[in-house]
Amino acid sequence: MNMYSIRQRSHHASLVKLKDAFTDRQNHIEYIKKVLKTKADRPRAIYIHIPYCVKLCSFCNLNRVKLDSSVEDYHKLIIRQIKSIADYEYIQSKEFESVYFGGGTPTVLSAKQIEAILKTMHDLLPISRDAEISVETSISELTEEKLDVMKEMGVNRFSIGVQTFVDRGRRQLGRRGSGYDAIKKIQKVIDKGFKNTNIDLIYNYPGQTKEELYFDLKIIKELDIAGISYYSLILHEGSMLSKLIKEGKIAEPPGIEEEKIFFDIIYEELLDSGFDVLEITKLVKKNRDKYQYIQVKNRAGDCLAFGNGAGGRLKNYLYYNQPTISKILYKILPVSPMGKVITNNYNVVDKMIGQVQFGYISFNQLDAETNEKMYQYCKDFIDRLLENGLIKKDGNKYKLTKDGIFWGNNICSDFTERLINFFEKYD
Repeated sequence: MNMYSIRQRSHHASLVKLKDAFTDRQNHIEYIKKVLKTKADRPRAIYIHIPYCVKLCSFCNLNRVKLDSSVEDYHKLIIRQIKSIADYEYIQSKEFESVYFGGGTPTVLSAKQIEAILKTMHDLLPISRDAEISVETSISELTEEKLDVMKEMGVNRFSIGVQTFVDRGRRQLGRRGSGYDAIKKIQKVIDKGFKNTNIDLIYNYPGQTKEELYFDLKIIKELDIAGISYYSLILHEGSMLSKLIKEGKIAEPPGIEEEKIFFDIIYEELLDSGFDVLEITKLVKKNRDKYQYIQVKNRAGDCLAFGNGAGGRLKNYLYYNQPTISKILYKILPVSPMGKVITNNYNVVDKMIGQVQFGYISFNQLDAETNEKMYQYCKDFIDRLLENGLIKKDGNKYKLTKDGIFWGNNICSDFTERLINFFEKYD
């Protein structure tokens, strides 16, 4: 049996459905002003967005720009934003357990810029002493000086955008440097003491062979990488790779049957080599990578977001920072024009679809009577997942099978829609 035929390759569809649901119509500026005077009571993380890249990857359409002179002052923006929010009681009343530098490529910043941001954070914000401080990077920007600064300032986790160690694939995906260069740099990072070093792996790109995929997995195991985020290639509209395929200069990626074969190879090879499932797109070595940032996000925790184009949330306030690079914004809160307040039902659904991202379904967020009513409303959907072998009963929850993980974003999207409909009917 096959419940789905077209695979959703990211959780974006779920977020789009949730985006316009459960909006509280109260004035978001007045709401956040009140919240900032209270004490925090949720797990929380910090996100810092660095939208610059030296080279734009052929497959990417994320919020990033090619490196230009505006990067020289970008750290000042982050520092000003930190200073604008740091003194509020809500910010100071509870420690942040994770800091995540995303992008773009955060390591396009100089060592001094990175140091200045981290020092300001440690000086002004209540960062937990054992916080996970994670930085996204590519191999080409990780200089010795930057590694030394980051180690001194508490960085303890890297996510390196390798995508593949195969040179042909790297050229096609727009990666800089050879596979051998990537191997050498990753080994250097690990040898320097960054044991929690992770990589991004893209599979099912045009022309990829099983032999090329097995080569990537061999290197991952030999390098003793802590974890991988693995994604089937998404052809974003407007990306360079998408244009080349439309023009017939590059072949289409393999179809869904080949994609499933590649997925199975990754899943089985790495689980046989000491990896566990952390998320539907994340495999980690046991006790090596907790990915605390996503743990907070998937449990509807707070995310204090800095930088142009960054999105965050504080309590029931969701906000999005101005994406313009050239304009320095001195404040993010409480004056963000792109903010809204959401109801508590949003949090319930957010946590439940976060559980799907972690590989299981559970009806445990509310009182027993409402949980049972919600289960009964979703029972036909759960039964279909069981019949199609995408989940299996595991105590008082349903665990995604290997096939369920492959179709995990489809399940997440459908479950989100079902939960939204439940609350519209019964709330």
